[in-house]
Amino acid sequence: MLTGLIGLMSKLQTAIEAIQNAQTQEQAFTTFCDAVAAYGYDRAGFSLMTDHPSIGQEAFHWLSSNYPEDWMAHYARHDYQEIDPVFQLILARPGAFFWSDAVAELGRTPRFFARPLDDSRNMMLEAADAGLADGIGISVVNAWGEVTGLGISRSVADGERDIRSLADIYLLSSTFQEKYLGFHDTREIPNLTQREKEILNWSASGKTDWEIAEITGISRATVRFHWNNIFRKMMVNNKMSATIKAVMRKLIIPGSVRPNGQ
Repeated sequence: MLTGLIGLMSKLQTAIEAIQNAQTQEQAFTTFCDAVAAYGYDRAGFSLMTDHPSIGQEAFHWLSSNYPEDWMAHYARHDYQEIDPVFQLILARPGAFFWSDAVAELGRTPRFFARPLDDSRNMMLEAADAGLADGIGISVVNAWGEVTGLGISRSVADGERDIRSLADIYLLSSTFQEKYLGFHDTREIPNLTQREKEILNWSASGKTDWEIAEITGISRATVRFHWNNIFRKMMVNNKMSATIKAVMRKLIIPGSVRPNGQ
C-alpha cells in the first residue's frame, strides 16, 4: 500500500513539473488536461471569473476549453452562467467541490430557492446529455483577490467521490492557474507600510480622516500625506477605490485594528 501511495505522489509531482515547464499557455492547458485525464476526467474549461486588473484582463468565460463546441454555443446563447450551479459556486467560495454537491449547496442560498434551483437542475441534465455527466469545480483566488475557475468533467458518471483525487486536482489546478497567468505581465502587489495599512483598515471601518487622526494620534495633514502615498502605490485616485482594492487583494483585514483600550 505504501509503495502504491509513493507511486501516486511521484506521478502527481511529475504532472506538476510538466505544467510548470510549459512554454506557452496552450501547452500549459494541454498538459493540465493530460494530467486530469489520469483521474478519469476528459474535459476541462478555464475561465477568468472576475476582472483581472493585475494582468489587464477582463472576466472571460472559457478562456481555454476542450468542451463540446455545440454545448458552449448553447450555454452562451441561453446565458446559463446565471443558473449554472458550478459557475455560481466557483464565484461564491475558493476550493474544490464535486458538481453533484453544487445544486444542494446553492439551494441553501436565498436567491436560488424554487424556480432558479429547478432551472439549475435542468441545466445540469442538459449538460449530461451533451457529454458532461459530472465533474469537479475549482475556484482559485490569487493574491489580488481575483478569481479564476476550472470545470473538470467526464462523459460518464460512475458515482465515485474520491477525496484524494479532489485534493490532487485542486493542486494541479492551482499550479496551472499560476503558470497560465504567469505568461502575462503581472503588476506588483503594492508594498504598503504598516501606517498605510492601518489607515486603510480604519477607512474600511467607515472612519473619516478626522477620526483616523484622533485614533492614531497623528495630524489630519499626515493622514492626507499617507493617503497620497496609498493612491500612488495602488494606482487609484480616491479613498473608496483604494479601500475596496485593499480588501479585495487581502492587503488588509477589516476590523483587525481597534482603538487603544478596546
